[in-house]
Parts: sequence; C-alpha cells; structure tokens
Amino acid sequence: MKYFRKTLEKVYCRISYITVSFSLFIIFMFLDYLLLTKTTTWDRFLTDNSPAFVVLSISLSIINNVLISVALTLLIYVIEAKKKYAKGTASNSIIGIALSLISVGCAVCSAFLLPLLGIAASLTAFPFQGLEIKVLSILLLLFSLRELSLIISGALKEVTKGLGRYAYGLGFFFILMVYLIPRLPYQVKSIFKSSASGGSVTVANKDRGNIFDEINPEKGYEINADYGKLGPDMMRMGVLDFDKFKQIYEKSGSTMTPEQIAVLTTGSNKKIKIDRENSYFLLDFFWAVGLANKSKILTEGDMVKYGEGQVGSFASTGGWSLAQGDPMNYYAKGNLIPLTADKENLVQKVASNIYRPCCGNSTAFPDCNHGMALLGILELMASRGATENQMYEAAKYFNAFWFPGNYYDIAVYFKNKEGKSFSQMPGQVVLGKDVSSAQGAQLVKKWLIDKRIEEAPPKQGGGCGV
Repeated sequence: MKYFRKTLEKVYCRISYITVSFSLFIIFMFLDYLLLTKTTTWDRFLTDNSPAFVVLSISLSIINNVLISVALTLLIYVIEAKKKYAKGTASNSIIGIALSLISVGCAVCSAFLLPLLGIAASLTAFPFQGLEIKVLSILLLLFSLRELSLIISGALKEVTKGLGRYAYGLGFFFILMVYLIPRLPYQVKSIFKSSASGGSVTVANKDRGNIFDEINPEKGYEINADYGKLGPDMMRMGVLDFDKFKQIYEKSGSTMTPEQIAVLTTGSNKKIKIDRENSYFLLDFFWAVGLANKSKILTEGDMVKYGEGQVGSFASTGGWSLAQGDPMNYYAKGNLIPLTADKENLVQKVASNIYRPCCGNSTAFPDCNHGMALLGILELMASRGATENQMYEAAKYFNAFWFPGNYYDIAVYFKNKEGKSFSQMPGQVVLGKDVSSAQGAQLVKKWLIDKRIEEAPPKQGGGCGV
C-alpha cells in the first residue's frame, strides 16, 4: 500500500496525468453505455433487472473504469520512463479491460462483445449474471496496479517472489469461487437474477389492464395440439429430471399442479393452453423439447454456425440445468416430434421470421431459453398440421406471455400508430425484427417516448435461466 501511495503522489503531481486519467475514465464510461445500448435500452436495463443487480453492476462498472484509467495512466508513465517489466503488467491491464467490457450489455443473450470475440456464451450462464467477470476484472486490475506501483517506485526486485505468491493466491481464489458459487442457495442467487421476461405481472389501473388483457388473455391462448407423451419421453431420455424440475418450482416459492405433474410423468391428451399461471412451466417444458428434438435448425443452422465448436456454451444449452448430466448429451438427439422434410422446412421458414425482445436473434437461432422453447412449440404445431399463419399467431401470444412488458409496449405502439388492437395485428408483423427483436423493441420504446405516450408497461419477473 505504501508503494501505491508513493506512486500516486509521484505520477499525479503533474496535471497532464490527472487530465489523462479523467479523460480515460469518461471514455470508458461512455464505451460502457454504448455497449449497453447495443443489446438493450437504459430503461429496460433498469426495469428488467433486480435493484441489487442494477446497483452492483453500475458500482462495479464505475470501480472498473476508475482502475482502468489509473492503470493506463501509470502504464503510460512507465513507458515514457522506459522502465522494464512493463510488458507483463500491460498484458494484465489489457485482460482486465477486456473482462470489464465483456461484462457490459445484455446478460440474457450474450454481452455485445462476446460474439465479436468468437465466444458463444451468455452471461446468464453465470449465477450472478456476469457480475463475477466484473469482480475478476477488478482483481486483475488491482494486481496490475500493484506491479506498476512497484515498477515506478523501483521496488519490483525486492518483492518479485511475493508477486508470484499473489498470482497463485488469485488463481486459487477463483477456482474456489467456481466451485462454491453454483452451490449457493437459490434464494441468494435469485437476488441477482435478470428479470428480462415472463413471470408475474402487476396491473396498476383499468386502462393498463385492458391492454394487458389483450396481450395476456385472462382465459389464456390454446393451440390445436396436446402434450401427448412428450413429458414421459423426455424423462426416459434424461433431458428432463423430474426431481430437479420440481425442486426449481419449490425453491422459487411455487408448486406444480397435479395436472402439470401428470404432463411430466404420465402424459396428457389435454390441449396446450398458455395462461398467466403456467407460462413459466411451459417455458421450461418446451425448452427441454426444443433442446432435445432432432432438428436441422440445431444441427445445421445458426447454432452451429455461430457456435464455432462451442454450441454447449449458449444460454439455451449450457444454461439447461434440469437434465440428468450434461445437457449436450441430449442436444438434438431425440425423436420426440417426428417431422417430414416439408414440415421441417415450414418450421425453418416460420422460425426465421420470429424474433424475441431479449436479443436480436430469430427463433431459427435459439441461443436462449425463449427461442429454444418456441422452437419446440413450432415443431409440435407443425407436426399436428398447423398452417403458417396459425404458427405465427400462436407464437405472438406465447411471446407476449413470456415478455409481457415488451409486448405491452408493442400493443400500445400498434394501437396508436396503426389504430389496431394487438389481436388485429398479423402475427408475422408483430414478431418481425423491426418490432420484436431487442433493437426493434428499443425503437418501439423510443417511438412511444417521442410521442409522449407514457403508459408504463406492467412489471415482470423471470429471466433466461431456469
């Protein structure tokens, strides 16, 4: 600590270095905001995440950016002084900066930089939605600052062995974190869970209630398909473990109904209907269906193309924790819903035109649970003879039950712009990229704000994890 204090006094006695640090801080804060808006809006970031996550995410970002600006300033000082040992320190600083930037963005469907770096992953795979990465970045930057301060103060040779011990200690700490974090109680981890979609809704007044009834009908929305033996087939296959499925509900404070238990254990000939009570159940149930059913979308489509050998790292694959063992053991392995070539082409066509507000991908690229679940539903409907329009219409309501806040905005948007209710709008139009993708939802929100239409959407809970 004494070396660091002396270093700061030595470097920041010059106004030029103070200016550099301040400028770097502003630049990285702006970069954080820019990356955030690439995947979501500021309003949605605040409303779709728990208060604990928002406060911690912003606080850790500010701390990261302060450390980045100081580390780069000290690095510039070292380079100007032509000090040696700067190479290793620079690499630590760069790694810390990269980790800090990666953890910025939508936790649901990958931080913006992850695909650019060729990493097929989502921050929802982390128990704390990527906050772990921010903490790792801070620790690496602190280690880098320590090295830099020792270099500048001329004391590096005195403590070289000590630095090695710190490095080993840091590595051990993170191995311990990786082991312990998944074993934390569900109630602890749920504090940080993103609430990007689905779940319970609170309606504040009559007008909002009317629009909410349009997107989430009180009687639900029924499709012309039953559950059949999907539940028992998935249980036998192993992609769905009943005890884990039940445990998730109990830990979240809910209980499966006798009807839902029957769907899983014995099957059901009852028509599938999504409503305000079972939307979460259907999301998880059809997530497993979409993940396990044989499909060219999974074996030859965007999942393989953009996965680049890491298909198991997507939120919809690596995030599925209700299977018996590794979820990739079941990826596109089951003949749960046999499809002819024509039916599979129909699913491909429809899925390619359906987007979801949690990211910019279509259902033909089901890299999160919502996309994978809707893929399973489309496959089931196609196998039962549904038409293209029927599939779009069903998807419109399934998405609306899973993303009530977004589709509330969309319903208000079409009501004011087109003069049509949600039910009157064609499903393919509502689900298109210009409206239903993350970018489209952002434009819808901007249009409402610009028109001074301030009908607040209902609060929503849940997320892209089980």
